[in-house]
Amino acid sequence: MANGTGMIVLDGPSAVAFYRDRDDLVASRERNLEPDEPIIRIDSSNEDFWLSDEDIAAMLAGESVFGSLTVAADEEGLVASTVAGMPDLARSSMRRMRGTIARSRDLKLVPYDTLGIRPPAEDSKLYLLVPEAQCRRTVRNVKHRLCRTELPDHAFLRLGAHAYVPTPEFTFLLMAHYLDLHELIVLGMELCGHYRLVGSSTDSPLVSNRTIYGQRPLTTPQRIAALLERAGGVTGLPKARRACAYLAAGSASPMETALYLLLCLPRKLGGYGLPRPTLNAKRKVTALAGSFTLSRTLVPDLFWSSAMFDMEYDSEEFHASADALRKGARRALALRSMGVQVMSVTKDVVYDEDAFDAIAQLVAKVLGVRIRKLTKAAEHQRQLLRQVALYGFALETDD
Repeated sequence: MANGTGMIVLDGPSAVAFYRDRDDLVASRERNLEPDEPIIRIDSSNEDFWLSDEDIAAMLAGESVFGSLTVAADEEGLVASTVAGMPDLARSSMRRMRGTIARSRDLKLVPYDTLGIRPPAEDSKLYLLVPEAQCRRTVRNVKHRLCRTELPDHAFLRLGAHAYVPTPEFTFLLMAHYLDLHELIVLGMELCGHYRLVGSSTDSPLVSNRTIYGQRPLTTPQRIAALLERAGGVTGLPKARRACAYLAAGSASPMETALYLLLCLPRKLGGYGLPRPTLNAKRKVTALAGSFTLSRTLVPDLFWSSAMFDMEYDSEEFHASADALRKGARRALALRSMGVQVMSVTKDVVYDEDAFDAIAQLVAKVLGVRIRKLTKAAEHQRQLLRQVALYGFALETDD
């Protein structure tokens, strides 16, 4: 056991933070930038240190921390579960870790450099799974969760020699313990999408101060569903299966996720119950459309193929400049020349309930479906959904 530090197994909230921080490192390196926050904090001197370029290169090459997060089962980096619920190495090392981590009140011995995650801030925690009740100890900023259930095979990835992280699919299931249904669906859309919420607290995983875009999806709804089929008896499984049924792959931003969920979730969950579109699926440019764009393919945001209808979200971040407006106009012309009807919406329309209701009615008319009046219970669910999808947290209720 290197440096006397024991093996640890991340629970859902810290696993979410790991995947976000990992992609933040990748994006920062590609932009030749330092991350916004230090990855390793040395408490003894109160100084902050960045990972060096060499360290990051080694991580991304799979030499220490990350390895390959897309390898098939039984290949390097994956471990199977034992009857007792944890990999053998994790069980053994977690028992040993009990002595070290319980004495490290300031968390100095937690191997953040090996984990590749930021140390928890004062308003955040490191969440760990433990296989036995006696492994739990009161340690500042560390929250232990007992997990004795038989876990599905290949539910963990090994991070170097010191730690395990749940796979993205298993992370989704573990988060069902912490999130309500709307929140879990929103998180699942991120795991299956092309964006990451970074800078969020492990205690508030849907509230973020920054988003990075253009990321590879960590998983798919189909892979999550396959894991859930093998995960009998795990806490939160019914909620996770219900949430998984509403996931879609390919969302490019939190606002695209909000649009999809508000329009397409069933009325009982606060949505308008409209047919589901595909998200950011490529369409080959025709010869006529090529007169307006140099691209060989176009990627509609929310596309209903049955009606040849595309809803575009025009963000202030990417669509406000004169150049972006020109490109957007040409893109819309190209789509229209391909027989696609294009509707653009902006943030102020989405956040305005009356305006968005009018948008939903227009989309329903194009799709040839009828929107029924909400019941009182469904109206309450709509408010919950809007709060989670647009603001990142659920309303406080008296229920």
